[in-house]
Amino acid sequence: MTTMKNDELKQQLRAAYDADAQRRVVGGDGREAWKLDARAEFASLAKQEHKKTILEIGAGAGHDSVYFQSRGFEVLATDLSPQMIEACKRNGVKAQVLDLYELESLGRQFDAIYSLNVLLHVPKKDLKRVLHGIHETLAPNGLFFYGVYGGVEKEEIFTDPSKMNLPRYFSFLGDDTLAKIASDEFDVVSSKAIALEKDKNGLHFQSLLLRKK
Repeated sequence: MTTMKNDELKQQLRAAYDADAQRRVVGGDGREAWKLDARAEFASLAKQEHKKTILEIGAGAGHDSVYFQSRGFEVLATDLSPQMIEACKRNGVKAQVLDLYELESLGRQFDAIYSLNVLLHVPKKDLKRVLHGIHETLAPNGLFFYGVYGGVEKEEIFTDPSKMNLPRYFSFLGDDTLAKIASDEFDVVSSKAIALEKDKNGLHFQSLLLRKK
C-alpha cells in the first residue's frame, strides 16, 4: 500500500498525463470496441432522456467530449493535466483544468457526467468523498457513467513503458466493493463486467451506468 500523500499522487499523475498528451492526440479514437460501445450506450440513453449538458471528468485529449459534442450535447471537458486540456481546446471543446476533488468549484450542475478510467486513480479512502462531489454536481435524475478497470482489490504505483513511462497510482476494487460504495449515492441503471482481450493481471472492465438518487 502506498504511503504517498494526495498532493504527491496528484503531482505524479499530472506529470504523467502531461507527458502522454501528444500520444493520446495522435491515438485518436482507435480504442477497443467495448469502450466505444459503452460510450454510445451512455450517449443514447442521455439523448432518450433529453439530457442537454455533459461534464467529462478526466477528458484526456478530448476524443469522447468531441463525440458527445457532435451529437448535440453541451460539453465541458475537465482534466488534471494542463497539456490534456490544451489538446481538448485544440479539438474545439470547451475545457478547463480541474481537480476532481473540487467539482463544487464549477458552481453548476450537469444533466450527465462521464468518467472513463479516471476514478481508479482515487484512493479507496477518498472514493466516497469524490462520488459525493459527483452526486452534487449532477442535476436531479442525472446520469453518471463510471468506467474503470477492477475486479480485484489492490493498490499500486505502476510504470507503463509502452505509454509515458512514468509512475501512476492505481486503486482497483472488486465488483461487490465498487457496487456497495456507489450505492450510497446512485441507483444502478446497468452494470457490466467486460473481459479484456489482453491479460491485465486478473482485471476486467467495470462498466456502470448510474442514476443520481
